[in-house]
Amino acid sequence: MGVLVDYFRAPGADAVRDHLDEQEGDSPLGVFDGLGLKGIEPGVTLGQLIAFASDQQWRAGLVQERLIWPVGAESDLEYEGPWVSVLGDESRDVLAGLTAARIPDLVARWARIDEFYGDADPEHLREVLTELAALAGRAREHGESLYVWACV
Repeated sequence: MGVLVDYFRAPGADAVRDHLDEQEGDSPLGVFDGLGLKGIEPGVTLGQLIAFASDQQWRAGLVQERLIWPVGAESDLEYEGPWVSVLGDESRDVLAGLTAARIPDLVARWARIDEFYGDADPEHLREVLTELAALAGRAREHGESLYVWACV
């Protein structure tokens, strides 16, 4: 069973919550600018990429993330998703600042993380990273945050 993960930009948390309430939690892709990245969750998988890109060691909490929808889900042990969180702007800015020249080295390192089970396609990861960096750049340019919709 994989985790479905969509990364998107939006003008604010209220707009995201309004959409999710109206659409009963359906993915916001198509309404907001974003991309689907099945299995690339923010805390560990994306977090390791952020660590590589910012020359840090990965640690829990490196990618700051705050649940914004649904309200109260963090304390409901029976809730099975979907969830939406907002990423800290530091992560957005690291991604937005990536140059095309850095992407091959980052992909080579990222492809070797345990979470990809040694089965990562570097070409696919290059496309993912290029698209994610562009999305982060558009978010920063418009003064928006990056959001993550996830569902098991």
